[in-house]
Amino acid sequence: MKRKISLKSKPSRPRLDLLGRILELPPGMSGGSHIEVFSNREAIVDGCRGVMEYDESGIRLNVGTGTVRVFGRGLSIDSFGEGQVVIKGFIQNVEFGIL
Repeated sequence: MKRKISLKSKPSRPRLDLLGRILELPPGMSGGSHIEVFSNREAIVDGCRGVMEYDESGIRLNVGTGTVRVFGRGLSIDSFGEGQVVIKGFIQNVEFGIL
């Protein structure tokens, strides 16, 4: 059975969720943020819209639907571009919040 999907220039959240289910994407991959933490030395955050706070002990990011805070020692933003932030340092805690 073929399904026809037409998306306008700015699809609504329900349409993105439907498209994600049709394509069998994991939850959260249809327009939200995605976070990967490697050991306790690096974190990659996709879907970042901006840096709200930044110092070597904590970084707070706007991810559209909320915030992500990374706490630790010697933290730095290694790269930031196209909605992706790479944080390096000694990561002790990752916290999620609502805007």
